[in-house]
Amino acid sequence: MPAPTAPPATGSPALPGTRIERQVALGEQVARALRAEILTGALPVGTLLVEAPLAARFDVSRGPVRDALRTLAAEGLIVSAGRSYRVVGLDERDVRALYALRELLEGYACQQAAAGDPAAYRAAAEAAIADMAEAARVDDASAFARADVEFHSAFYRACGNDRLRAVWEQHVPTFAVLFQLTDALDDTLAVSVTLHRALLDTILSGDPAEIAAGVAAHLAAAQERIINAYRTTLES
Repeated sequence: MPAPTAPPATGSPALPGTRIERQVALGEQVARALRAEILTGALPVGTLLVEAPLAARFDVSRGPVRDALRTLAAEGLIVSAGRSYRVVGLDERDVRALYALRELLEGYACQQAAAGDPAAYRAAAEAAIADMAEAARVDDASAFARADVEFHSAFYRACGNDRLRAVWEQHVPTFAVLFQLTDALDDTLAVSVTLHRALLDTILSGDPAEIAAGVAAHLAAAQERIINAYRTTLES
């Protein structure tokens, strides 16, 4: 099956996941490709997304395209416009809203994980940090972003609350693209590794107040980096 048409050049870093693969659900792959294009500005706000042209572009039936559009609508990246959808993307207010939600979720998830068995998250978090360190060493922003997601996901998996984890996982695809945009423009990945190690130490301390403060500080800094990188990407 041929790869979908590459997004227009926008000066933003290239993103993976735009090639259609048979082992991954087609709708998920189409959503991944469109999400990346929306978040990099390759599909500008106001662009109409119509099933038939998209199906032809990705060389799939309308079913996977319909699934992808529903997914992106649930993520708030597009809205219904009659029989089509219109791109709304994210603005700075949306990013801040996502991070406000994430602070509430992640602070609680880390506190709950720390109250349980540290072994449930420590090995996964340390492995993710090791992957981040290696990605920083070879300057691989894509690998760093994947490891970053894995680090934070470890606490949601260990918190014992499947509904909380499901809310996080709903937003992971958006955060994954934002992480990569930030990391591709960031020349301090090694510093980020140190910050993640410090956050893990704070969570391992088991002190709920320290964990809440540590998570809040970590996310506040990450939010500003992402907003600055996202602004740079859309203006390029």
